[in-house]
Amino acid sequence: MSSDNSQAQTTRVRALSISINSATTIANSNSHISSSNSSSSSSCTANTGNQQYSSRSASKLTSYFNSVPSLKFKMHYSPSQFDAPSRSFSAQVGRFLRSHLMIRDNAGATRQIRFGILLPGLLISSWLVFMVNSFVFRMIFGNRDSGASLPPGMPPTWIDRGDISDLDMRPTEGTNMTTAVLLSWERFDSLKEIVDHLCPYPMFKEIMIWNNKIDVHLEEKMFNCPKVRMFNSPNNMFFVARYMACAMASSPYCYFQDDDWKILYLRSMYSNFLRFPQFLHTDTNSDVWSLTNWRWCFFEDEVNLHACFSWLGTGALATRESVVNFLKQASVTEMDPLEFAYGDMYYSTFLNQVPYQLENHLVELVDPLKDEKIAFSAGVSGKVRNKLYMHKAVKKLWDGLSEKNPIFEKEELHPTYLERDVRSPCADDRCLILSNKHPFPDVRMFRYRPYIDITESEKIHQQYEDVSRYVQFPFSKAVDGLDNTAYKSTQPIVKGDYIGLDMLVSVERKVEYKLLFQMGDQWIKNARLEVAGIDAVYRTISLDVNCKAVKNHDYNGHVSADYLKEFLNDSQDSRVFDMREMKKYGKYPDEDEDEEDKLLLNYYEDYGWRTQCKFVIQRPSGFRFMRLVSGRDERYPFVIYDFGWKIV
Repeated sequence: MSSDNSQAQTTRVRALSISINSATTIANSNSHISSSNSSSSSSCTANTGNQQYSSRSASKLTSYFNSVPSLKFKMHYSPSQFDAPSRSFSAQVGRFLRSHLMIRDNAGATRQIRFGILLPGLLISSWLVFMVNSFVFRMIFGNRDSGASLPPGMPPTWIDRGDISDLDMRPTEGTNMTTAVLLSWERFDSLKEIVDHLCPYPMFKEIMIWNNKIDVHLEEKMFNCPKVRMFNSPNNMFFVARYMACAMASSPYCYFQDDDWKILYLRSMYSNFLRFPQFLHTDTNSDVWSLTNWRWCFFEDEVNLHACFSWLGTGALATRESVVNFLKQASVTEMDPLEFAYGDMYYSTFLNQVPYQLENHLVELVDPLKDEKIAFSAGVSGKVRNKLYMHKAVKKLWDGLSEKNPIFEKEELHPTYLERDVRSPCADDRCLILSNKHPFPDVRMFRYRPYIDITESEKIHQQYEDVSRYVQFPFSKAVDGLDNTAYKSTQPIVKGDYIGLDMLVSVERKVEYKLLFQMGDQWIKNARLEVAGIDAVYRTISLDVNCKAVKNHDYNGHVSADYLKEFLNDSQDSRVFDMREMKKYGKYPDEDEDEEDKLLLNYYEDYGWRTQCKFVIQRPSGFRFMRLVSGRDERYPFVIYDFGWKIV
């Protein structure tokens, strides 16, 4: 851009900024500020109550024993007795039994039972009987199933990933090429935590904080990071502030996020962004992913419309060039100041390209209930407002494309959303799971029309395809490091479908992969193994795989491994794999038919038995991508519990 054009653009941005001031009152009516203080109660009161409760319980117990006429002794309560109840109570009971229980022998002599010796003997004998019984049981039947589930967050027990913490296997490409842009409103503690999290990443040249809170003055020295650059806005610029900050940056790329989220998978998202910088990259959870890839997508070939809306607040990467172009589009389309302030509802749509969205677990730094009055999109009114401006954005894009305005991109760039296979980052941020399996039908079947609002469009999509199954079993569950969660595809496996990993860097070491799944062993026996370097050109290599059946000890059912294996490997042609489909195809009889004739199993249930396979890849020349490609059609879907790897 020439100097004159740059000055003209700067003047235009300033004019737009000034015009926003006139709409600030209207905008602020949609934004609420609240602060809440929490107090903690003293623990002294609770402790005193516990002591009083113990004293009352002891008194009641003493009264009970003293009221029983058959007992020839008195229990005298004192606090020390109940500090060691086993010592005091056992001693008194022992004295009573030794002094009062007598037996007579055949000669008529009276003898006293010495429980001091007899009781320990009985206990030892019972323990020996129990141990012998347990030993014999294990010799015959094997170990008992514990049936106890693992605590949440406990490390996986089936797949050994090894220790790779000391290995230098992190990508270093793209150092100092990105400016992180953070919007600040009222969450200063969260903002400091986010800055501390972002600062060590080498990809960030600067961390620019735009403070929209006009009565709060922030300074760079408040943060323990030399990369921080501060801008205290004279007015609340809302979402458009992030684009103005990016336009001011000196780096070619910008990273966006709000101050109420902590994004854990920056390295893997950035690695994929460097492969495809022509696309906006966003990070979100499975629920929002189903919205932004199904309900909030808009296509119409007649005007070359191929856009999807995506949130940027939970982590996004974009080129500075696309942001500057968006500011031009805002001027050309004559967006009013309020529309300009709500820039997030327009930017991703105006790109006219489907964003490259990665799905994973998000960490929220604030309590949604306490933060409801601060959060911009909270409540019914916030959601209604967002959909209103989302619809306005698509309508403006439609008009611009219909008028062949050159400010909007008309060509759909490759890879298109149907050609993409990068799905979710691994739990340790050292890989990405790959799959060509799309969870939803082709969204192009719906043709956008400007007179259909967002709410009506959502209803049409939801009636055609229920996304709840994918939301419950998304791609990220296959690489979250937990063996009790799973990715389950929404359609059966067909020949050519694959599951794989992007290692982010070229690997020069021998790598052992372990796959835990519930699809029978026939799938992997008929699959082929392919690898590729940084050029992503795949080639087939030999696959030497070892598999075994493993049991999920959390499962309390009674389906045997042989019965489940027979079901999973059944070669029948019908692609029926869940209860709903079974009923549709008549594979699930009515309740009045014989129980033995019913098909009780389905592929979406966990019947306790799974298949664990391992294989090794050793490529002296290095590889970055690997995938297992299905060799034939199967009648069941992907059910992947875990996909792990380690250096050997």
